[in-house]
Amino acid sequence: MDVLKNLEEKAFWGHEFLTWLWYRIETGDGDLDVPGVGAVTLWVEDRMTLGSLDTESKENILRNGEVARSAEAAAALAVGKKVLSVRLGLARGDREYGLTLSGDTFDLASVRLPKVEPDEDGEWHGTALVRYGLLREVLDVVDGLFGAFVAARLSAEWPQTVAAMSRWVATKEGG
Repeated sequence: MDVLKNLEEKAFWGHEFLTWLWYRIETGDGDLDVPGVGAVTLWVEDRMTLGSLDTESKENILRNGEVARSAEAAAALAVGKKVLSVRLGLARGDREYGLTLSGDTFDLASVRLPKVEPDEDGEWHGTALVRYGLLREVLDVVDGLFGAFVAARLSAEWPQTVAAMSRWVATKEGG
């Protein structure tokens, strides 16, 4: 099978994942227990793109402010659009990150790592390794979250999750 065609056919997984993640963030105050990682706090930052794979409707690109709580985001969800990409904030312990996830390809479009200070002697030798460890932490969180999504998506409880997400959309639309 053509690799690009295969990617296009499976793209809905990423969009559903990001939409489910947004739902989980908002209905759980952003505190999530990530399998294999532990407790993290997530929030939607200042950028989100919503769209549909099924129709030729326009994308909604939301920027600045509380995009996740905007009327435009609620309206996009209400007509069946899914999250195409989102900028997230992530906190784990005393470390805070920023990352942009693309639903189409699962690319990390950008990652903001916590600031790394030089060694006690002012040298930066260990900086690359520390930064690699911080990036690995972000990747482990994303992998763990996607694993939790796949488990939920393939479970017998998925129809109840979809119903709960529909109620969440209706609440957003009404609020």
